[in-house]
Order: sequence, then structure tokens, then C-alpha cells
Amino acid sequence: MEKARLFVGTFLDAESTAVVSKLKQLNSDLSMRWRLNARFVPLPKLHLTWLFIGDVEHTLIETVKSDLKITIEKWKENSQNRSFDIQYDCAEVWPSLKSPRVLVLESTQNTEGSEVSEVSGSTAHRSPAESLNFVISEGLSSYCERSDKVERFKRFRPHLTVCRFSLDANQKESRRVKRSLEDFKTPEDLFPLTHKIRTVSLIESNLNDGPNGYSSILDITL
Repeated sequence: MEKARLFVGTFLDAESTAVVSKLKQLNSDLSMRWRLNARFVPLPKLHLTWLFIGDVEHTLIETVKSDLKITIEKWKENSQNRSFDIQYDCAEVWPSLKSPRVLVLESTQNTEGSEVSEVSGSTAHRSPAESLNFVISEGLSSYCERSDKVERFKRFRPHLTVCRFSLDANQKESRRVKRSLEDFKTPEDLFPLTHKIRTVSLIESNLNDGPNGYSSILDITL
């Protein structure tokens, strides 16, 4: 049966995307310097992921949409802030510079605001971003793909993936290279980078569609 690859996310707004676009220009020789295949994420794909769902049968998509709407409405009822901003304040390479897979812009500080979230009988002090991630993960957990290939963080780490890496043909040489984040050039106006969280989207990923491979099939205003 045909399936759709889904995740819940929020795309980066046009103003912040324009700032991020400078990274590719400034680091056009990154592949050569780090001896890796560095692939910058196409600008239309820049997003924060609230929950990666995975492969879902097409017959279930409308049910996923409905449950996401219900989940967001519950979050709004319990939230002091409906829309909020996330500030990305640093660049990091995951899992490490020695064995890099992605370069991300990460938010290491709590996002604006604080609240007491009451979900599923539990009460915890969370930032708006943390509570939104929590309720979405709880509300849609039954649809999530269970696979060793799907990596899930134990705690929510708000980030934008801006570059992906793979080893070049000479893997031995790639592993010997000493890399430093100081080698990664950033524009002076990059940090802090503001991500305006005004909507939450259910997004379908089509790996064959290139730069436009992410399409929103449901947008919910916060």
C-alpha cells in the first residue's frame, strides 16, 4: 500500500531565510576544506521539526490531520502564549566534527516565555517550544514509525539543519582531517537568528522532488 513520509514542522520565514542563504556563499569551498561532500539544505526546505512521523498509509492522512488539529487546540487552551519566537544562537556539528553528519543552527537558551503545561495528567515547567513539542509528540505518537533507522532525541533540541555531510571517495583522508567550527564562516548578522513560530504544519516529504521536496498539507495558525 502506498505511503506518505510525514513530519510536523514550522518553515523558516523569508526574512531569516535571506540571512541563512549567505552561509552557502561564504562556505562554497567547505567540501574541499573538510574533505567531505557538503550539501547545503535548499532554502525552501529550511524548517524546525516538532515531530518526525515517518511513513504513513495514505488512508490515515486525514486522521493524522484531525488529531494534529485537536492537539494544537489543546495546547492553545493551556498556553499563555500562542505564537512565540525561537532564537538560534550558535552553530554545531552533529554528532561530532570527526564524524560529521549535519551542521545545525541551535537554540541553546530557553525560548521566550515560560508556562505551566498540564498534559496527560502531568505538570511541568516548560518553555512554549518545549510544551508544543511535548503535546505534538504525545498526540501523534501512535502514528510514528518504529524503526532503528529513525533517530529520536531524548530531549527536545530546537535547531535548523543547514548542511548535510557524507564521506567523499577518499574515506581515509576524510577521517584524518582536523576540522574546526572556526573554519565555518558565518555572516555578522546571523546570530541571534529569529525563527517566528506562527504556524505549525503537517509536511509531506518527497525525496524525488529535489529543492521543492517538502509540501505542506495542513497549516495551523497558533
